[in-house]
Amino acid sequence: MSQRLNLEEFTAMVRELSAAELAKLPLDILPETIPTQLIRNAPGPTRAVLEKMAFAASQAELRAVQRMDQTLGATVLQAMDKARGYEAEIAISRLQHRMEDLKPTLNKWRAEKISHHSMAQSMLTLREEVRELQAERARQARAEVVLIQALQNPGGFAERIRQALDGVRAVSNKVDRSLGDYLILQLEVSSADMAEKRTQISEADKVRAALFEELAHLEEQVKSLGSWIARLMPWNSHKKEDFLRQQISDLYQRVMNEEWVMAESQLIRWLDVIVDASLYGSSDEGQNHLRSARLNLFFLLNAFCEQQEAAAKKIARNPFVQADPKQAIEYMLISERFILDYFAKKRAEVIEWLGNAADTRLKTLEGLEANLVVEMKRNLRNR
Repeated sequence: MSQRLNLEEFTAMVRELSAAELAKLPLDILPETIPTQLIRNAPGPTRAVLEKMAFAASQAELRAVQRMDQTLGATVLQAMDKARGYEAEIAISRLQHRMEDLKPTLNKWRAEKISHHSMAQSMLTLREEVRELQAERARQARAEVVLIQALQNPGGFAERIRQALDGVRAVSNKVDRSLGDYLILQLEVSSADMAEKRTQISEADKVRAALFEELAHLEEQVKSLGSWIARLMPWNSHKKEDFLRQQISDLYQRVMNEEWVMAESQLIRWLDVIVDASLYGSSDEGQNHLRSARLNLFFLLNAFCEQQEAAAKKIARNPFVQADPKQAIEYMLISERFILDYFAKKRAEVIEWLGNAADTRLKTLEGLEANLVVEMKRNLRNR
């Protein structure tokens, strides 16, 4: 089978060749479709040749499709059709338009005229377009698997299947680039959100540390009331002790009021953004956001584990007291378990999403999981 001309090559030939020369071109090298616009804009004699070509090419393509349907089956034909990329183009265009609409809000956020929370809420308006593009990416991945399997028994259509496979991969790459553009933006917003949360925790911990120092001082005063001088004046001692204990109670309530809140679902959303951005690759700018986001994630994950441990023991977390090595290792193990559990669920999602086409993505996930765990341990040891 001869190599087909692409549309650009054929258009150039239409401009360069006479009508008689065009008429001599063999049908099997023509593009699968000849655009109506090209026919309409051609001069009279050439237009007549193109109309005949378009009809003949259409008939030949119809016969070829019928033969492929009989030989390869409808599933393979549907997979080959994905190489046209019509649905992908629509989904990409919708997401790009929505991202363009978001630019004024994005510029205000970068100029610090709106909050991180407001920007994060604005990003949620892209969810429908992102989900549709991800669904189309999954359909392309499944089509690729079908075509690879079809090449094992091509029934005389190996070249057509290979061309379709190349087309599907090209469309998939285009979808990935579009998703990557979105994820770089999402990563930028999430990275700033994480940095703000880290600052909030650090500032709250400074206040709590000062309050714990004051608590320790008051508790020492209570202990001193047990001295021999206090035993000589028990009435004054009891009165003083009641006063100090009330102060301790009030101060402890202030400590509890300084506690920050971070939900597990929030951590998972941040981890999702980091993992997805890593899977789809990104620009140098995206890599900078990724490094910053990872470091903030490790800090927040460790802080979350400390908070959960304190809540389980029904005690106030004291940032003033250095955790002993055994406890630090325990927090590290809890953090590691959090990441491992997350990736177990993520793998299940990928398998459900991509089916037989999940192998490559699963291998990438496996490598990313190992890297995150190693990097987290190194980061926590160096804190």
